[in-house]
Amino acid sequence: MKKYNENHPRTIVKAITFRILFTISHIVNAFIVTGSLITGLKIAGLATVINTCLFWIHERAWNILSWNRNDNKKLVFNEGNPRSLSKMISWRITITTSNVFIPYFITGSWGQAVLFAGIATIVNMFLFWTHERIWNLFKFGKRLLSA
Repeated sequence: MKKYNENHPRTIVKAITFRILFTISHIVNAFIVTGSLITGLKIAGLATVINTCLFWIHERAWNILSWNRNDNKKLVFNEGNPRSLSKMISWRITITTSNVFIPYFITGSWGQAVLFAGIATIVNMFLFWTHERIWNLFKFGKRLLSA
């Protein structure tokens, strides 16, 4: 069975692009919920630290599995849509707790925290899926470990 891998530099760059998207999303989501740009910046700032660590762990864990990765001469390997969907679902499970507790910690309001998490779930699932599918198009950091 073939074993495919993404190297650490790819995960780092992927985490940076991911964080840029999600920081913007957090600021906008928090502004919608609270009406405060400052609150959005506080939530996004704390999430940048916590959620980037969670993303790194999530990516490295998924990297262990070669499930639904297939040969692709141009890109080394291709990740299928079922893999991206599964990663999106496991990320949602991982991140939802953070998307409730960080806004609660900043605002002190369970109502705002739950509303923030609800909006984040809808918006960020789309962003995660799109981010995964775009990154699938780049060869950078992909390698075949064993055939």
